[in-house]
Amino acid sequence: MTAIPGERTAEWICTRCGSTNRRLVPAGVTRAEDVCLQCHTRHLIEADDRPVRWLSQAKST
Repeated sequence: MTAIPGERTAEWICTRCGSTNRRLVPAGVTRAEDVCLQCHTRHLIEADDRPVRWLSQAKST
């Protein structure tokens, strides 16, 4: 997966199963939604102080 100019990688860890997930997000975005590729739990992800690793929180249905 290569980033397109104007995009960056958001890496986050699933709070349910512990899997590492990655999503390309537009540059400047600090919040997004994604689904764990392993257990399919929907998460809200938010940029952290570290440029790649994002914070994650399982989204209630």
